[in-house]
Amino acid sequence: MHQLPVVFQICTFTGKYANLPPAVKKQLRMLAVERETTIQALLAEALNDLFAKYGKPEIACASRKSK
Repeated sequence: MHQLPVVFQICTFTGKYANLPPAVKKQLRMLAVERETTIQALLAEALNDLFAKYGKPEIACASRKSK
């Protein structure tokens, strides 16, 4: 896995990235609660999995887990 310098690891998630059906939004919120994390962290994980699948650097940074 390629790592960017820490200075480039700072990410913010604002606004909408996709229009998701209500059922998808609900399931994503429920998963975040169950995993004690944020929706942003779950989305970053999913993006990194996709990047890895296609041999690209895993550059989506996740926000810290909330407790």
